[in-house]
Amino acid sequence: MITDRIPDSPVSLNGDPLSRKAETLLAEHRLTIAKGWLGRVIEEIDDLSTLESFPTQASIRASVDVLEGLALALHDDRALIEFEPGGLYYEKAATLGLVGSGRSSDLMAVARSMQALEDSIWEMMIGAFRRDDRDLLRLVMRLRRALTGVSMAAAESCYARANSELDRMAHTDALTDLYNRRYLSRELERHIEIYRRYHRAFSIIMLDMDNLKWLNDTHGHAAGDSALRHVAVLMRASIRDVDFACRYGGDEFVILMPETEKKVVEIVAARIAESLQKTKLKLDHSLLTLEVTVGSASCPEDGVTAEELLEEADASLYRLKAAKARNGGSARGQ
Repeated sequence: MITDRIPDSPVSLNGDPLSRKAETLLAEHRLTIAKGWLGRVIEEIDDLSTLESFPTQASIRASVDVLEGLALALHDDRALIEFEPGGLYYEKAATLGLVGSGRSSDLMAVARSMQALEDSIWEMMIGAFRRDDRDLLRLVMRLRRALTGVSMAAAESCYARANSELDRMAHTDALTDLYNRRYLSRELERHIEIYRRYHRAFSIIMLDMDNLKWLNDTHGHAAGDSALRHVAVLMRASIRDVDFACRYGGDEFVILMPETEKKVVEIVAARIAESLQKTKLKLDHSLLTLEVTVGSASCPEDGVTAEELLEEADASLYRLKAAKARNGGSARGQ
């Protein structure tokens, strides 16, 4: 018997023989039902890691407690309420979902496990009732199985959509909607591996905004955010669908261009810088020219590791930035 007390609330007793008989069956055979359910679940486990992590003792205890709650809920509104979120039996039932390693496919495994528990209950019921009642229970079982399938499909779709959005957020810069530095690191390593296996060259472009600090100090950080988004839009418009545009740091961006040689990268970099010169950012009643300094690196000419390529792109960027400073280059609002 569970030791947790059900909170006091109005009780509605149903004294009809059918519900009383069902309550008695559930109460007397809860351990048998739990064991039958557990056997079905374990039979369907097909990998050792899941079997080793299966919370057997906790699942048996929780299922026995839940079955006891189901027996009480047949005639007691207090017990029925405890199956709602936050309730005693709701929390105990959560233990039954601790199966697997957190993969999206585990959701379906849990749904099948709950179907097996329900089937064990129905089979116990059918064996103890009169023929007319058995026919009714079989009808309910068929409807429940179909409705469970509907629920599983809806839950899986919702779960997949939520996971997809979480994955997008984990790899996307919130301000510019470009890929973030984490995603760039992953793609860099992937393309380096592709080069090592298939000798497919690739290049990166690194861009640094020249006047972001001046813009923040003069017009405020909201203006700076607008400028970053403006640069991101022009970058996306200037590259191919297969390229990866990423925000690397505060005012730095990196573009990874698969199967692209150094001379082509330099053309793309110049095109982005030219677009920024021509496309001014509107702030209140003024127009602002945004300026960037661009560096680049190619694999394998400039390196065959992520560190080497990023270092060369950064170095080439700052060589150009130093040259611009010597020539009196500046960024101003117009």
